[in-house]
Amino acid sequence: MFIWAIPVYTPPYPGYGASPALVPYVAVGVMLFMACLSLIRVGVALYTKKPIAAEESEFPEDVEDDSGFTQVGRVKMSHLANLMIPSVLLVVAVEYVGYILASFTFLMILQYIIGSRKWFQPILVSVILTAVLYIVMRYGFGVPVPGPQIFE
Repeated sequence: MFIWAIPVYTPPYPGYGASPALVPYVAVGVMLFMACLSLIRVGVALYTKKPIAAEESEFPEDVEDDSGFTQVGRVKMSHLANLMIPSVLLVVAVEYVGYILASFTFLMILQYIIGSRKWFQPILVSVILTAVLYIVMRYGFGVPVPGPQIFE
């Protein structure tokens, strides 16, 4: 999404100094690079069936000095997929159904994935969060939201 959004919503280059898109491109590049390194490291550990050594891990699970580190830092691929798949679908859906419907649906699905089985609370949270973010982006910052516009 960042690779698409940066050139679309960056103001035109004035011809002097650094381009307005330079900092976002560098930030996204660093984030993607670090995420890829982390996923490659975990993938190699899973492929070789050799766990990452506790002293090399950010959250070692077995430390003799009983420092309090636990399994918190371990990546579970199923949990990662449960968050990444709806996120990718959100990016694709925004272009076809618009920001409001896509973000509302995304928030409902995300709340279901994390365990909310009631119906009133997820609807309320999704409506309020979608409305607040739409109003802040559209009218507060003056940034047009991607996809078809409902209130234009």
